[in-house]
Amino acid sequence: MELLLFMVLRRGLAFHVVLANVLAMGTATGVNYYLNRIWSFNSKAKVGRSLVLYLSLILFNMFFTSFMINLLVSWGMMDFWAKFLMMGLATLWNYIIYRQVIFK
Repeated sequence: MELLLFMVLRRGLAFHVVLANVLAMGTATGVNYYLNRIWSFNSKAKVGRSLVLYLSLILFNMFFTSFMINLLVSWGMMDFWAKFLMMGLATLWNYIIYRQVIFK
């Protein structure tokens, strides 16, 4: 969902790479939190605590991946591959943090 929305915003609507990334990540955040909490991790953690931690991680991801995507695009990488690469890396560290901290 996030990658598709990113590409629609970027290629279809010609949004700047950083704005497209922020909007795509922001939109996916609510759906992802709910699905991770209920389905992926079947979490019993307090909603307030887990939501604050989740949003903190998402904000970090948004700033860091936006910076890296913009940097990679400025170095000549296609926007699709820059976003794809950063989503893959973020997925790796997110899973570990979700499992060990946020939804524990």
